[in-house]
Amino acid sequence: MTAVALEVLQDPTPEYWMGRLKAGHEEALAHLMARFEKPIFSFLYRKLQGETGVVQELTQEVFLKCLRHCQRFEEGRPVAAWIFTLAANAATDHLRKRGRELPSPESFDAPDPHQPSPWDQVDHDRRLRMLKAAMDGLTPRQRSMVLGYYVHERPVKQIAEDLGCAEGTVKATLFQSLAKLRKNLEVTP
Repeated sequence: MTAVALEVLQDPTPEYWMGRLKAGHEEALAHLMARFEKPIFSFLYRKLQGETGVVQELTQEVFLKCLRHCQRFEEGRPVAAWIFTLAANAATDHLRKRGRELPSPESFDAPDPHQPSPWDQVDHDRRLRMLKAAMDGLTPRQRSMVLGYYVHERPVKQIAEDLGCAEGTVKATLFQSLAKLRKNLEVTP
């Protein structure tokens, strides 16, 4: 095992990767981004009140500044604090350009770990679109049975009465509909 590989196994902290970045190993930036991209995005999203396009640009800008100015990083300082300072400064600069007043970066609080991140919302929205597309692949009768049973929590007997069919037909249709939904969800990107 090489000395570098052994070193990575022993100390893969953000401080280690910052040291590698300062030593000219630009691939270390990918490790810092993997660790801090989502928290920085969430932090900027809150500070800029959900301006997603701007937040994405500023998140990228933070990591570009991290790369360009890594030599300014002071050894012994936590990398997270330095990167969040870059993010706070980017948010402040952006808001100043827009003419808004913003408290100093020292007054920003840390992101709330219990609040869902914007990434979670994006993923949730994507899954809902996939489910809607899969539901569109069902016949109207299948769709009404699936919605009645799984969404409106109506009993099979009531669905059968409403649609004028046997309970066994409802059960069989629900089974077939779920199989079709699974298949549609596997194919949908």
